[in-house]
Amino acid sequence: MVNAFRGVRYNPDKINDFSSVLAPPYDVISPEEQSELYEKDPYNVIRLILRKGEDDRKYAEASETFRRWIGEEILIQDREPCLYPYYQEFEENGKMVTRKGFIAAVRLEDFSSKRILPHEQTFPKHKQDRLKLTIACKANLSPVFSIYSDPEGTVEKSIEENLSEEPIIEAVNKEGVKNRLWRVFDPDLISEIKNQMLNRNLLIADGHHRYETALEYRNIQRRKYGNSSGDKAYDFVLMYLSRAEGEGLIIKPTHRVVKSLGSLDVESLLKKLSERFRLEKVSFSEGISNIGHREFVVVTKDPDFVFRSSSKSSFSVSYDNLGVMLLHKLVFGEILKEEEAQILYTKSTEEVVNLVRGGEYKLGFILSHISPLDIFDVSMAGEKMPHKTTYFYPKLLSGLVFHLLD
Repeated sequence: MVNAFRGVRYNPDKINDFSSVLAPPYDVISPEEQSELYEKDPYNVIRLILRKGEDDRKYAEASETFRRWIGEEILIQDREPCLYPYYQEFEENGKMVTRKGFIAAVRLEDFSSKRILPHEQTFPKHKQDRLKLTIACKANLSPVFSIYSDPEGTVEKSIEENLSEEPIIEAVNKEGVKNRLWRVFDPDLISEIKNQMLNRNLLIADGHHRYETALEYRNIQRRKYGNSSGDKAYDFVLMYLSRAEGEGLIIKPTHRVVKSLGSLDVESLLKKLSERFRLEKVSFSEGISNIGHREFVVVTKDPDFVFRSSSKSSFSVSYDNLGVMLLHKLVFGEILKEEEAQILYTKSTEEVVNLVRGGEYKLGFILSHISPLDIFDVSMAGEKMPHKTTYFYPKLLSGLVFHLLD
């Protein structure tokens, strides 16, 4: 399931500062940041993962750039198959923590096998964009982020005991996160890690569109070449794997701000909410602290108070009682029309408050943290959480290593 691969990566003899050529995932980059990254370095990975342009020529141009950089040895390919341990050190609640994981080529599985599990919905438009880029470049340019359960940390320990002193890449991003990448090429250690990862379910944390794109690309190649042996490069996808029990696996909630209430005003909506939920009017500071797993908080223009909301009745399936599930089932499913609400998603409670109190949006919904085990429960049941439920922090950097598919 987990394989070593000959990664393509930036040549340390040509790149003096790795932080100048790496970038966040494409889907969190604003147009302003895209321009900043373009200006930052002529070899920044933005020219591959999110090339400027309005038509499909940008995919061909990304491919030409990718092949040119390989030809000029800006990018080099490792001679032996490797696994790539990737650590991110950052501050969380005043404490320095490290998220540990590794990048590998992971055999693609249809979701029906339940070996690799999604937890969020996806959109066709985004998948089409990534598919065109994959077809043009014949490579995975950014990793899918997945988590696995390993309470004893056996995989992590095997890797940590064999790390070289110096990483091959070290870079600090603009949020102050220290990113370090190593490579492991000892065949015995790789074999040990592969065996330890056998029969573990993987949960996609981030990169659902990239994973589903990889499945579609695999299917296209199988139809084209008539080969379904499962051992071709396109049968695998570039993936970062981190254990669910690790101290550095931080999952932040993604809050919602609503612009349109349809035919309702705020007062009538609160009245409808009170029919399905226990609404407790509390001070702002009390309301947004320690939100329960089965609660969400409603923010109005009121500068002093918010409404802490919990369901009056409990669903028989435990995960249906999670705050985000209640919000989408009972509020966006029954009171408001989700597709007409003009929802903005944000990880910032401050932005929720500013948008609502500024009058641009009618209501805000602040959600609680979700644990990896909550997500596993939903996924193992064959269900999916609403779009943009989770925000795994920090984001993985793009440009650390690429996986060729041809």
